[in-house]
Amino acid sequence: MTNDKIWKGKYKGEPFKYEKKAMRYNYRYLKSGYYENQAWGALHKAWLGYIIACKNWEFNEKIEYARRIRKLQRALGLELSDFECLDWDN
Repeated sequence: MTNDKIWKGKYKGEPFKYEKKAMRYNYRYLKSGYYENQAWGALHKAWLGYIIACKNWEFNEKIEYARRIRKLQRALGLELSDFECLDWDN
């Protein structure tokens, strides 16, 4: 069996079928190189990480998550949150 037959059998002649499906949502492309929905997902995860770091008294991780949150907020055009740990770091 040649590679052509495997390719056509597996993907039925349309290898980029699933890539075309994702294009229908038309998410905005950001300057950072990511889509808007990816940035929102990362922002949500960064907030969860920040909350967990606060509860576990992990100061270095708290600073790291605060920086990530601000970076994502800038990319999305949101109002920046105020973090005390970033004021102490400077």
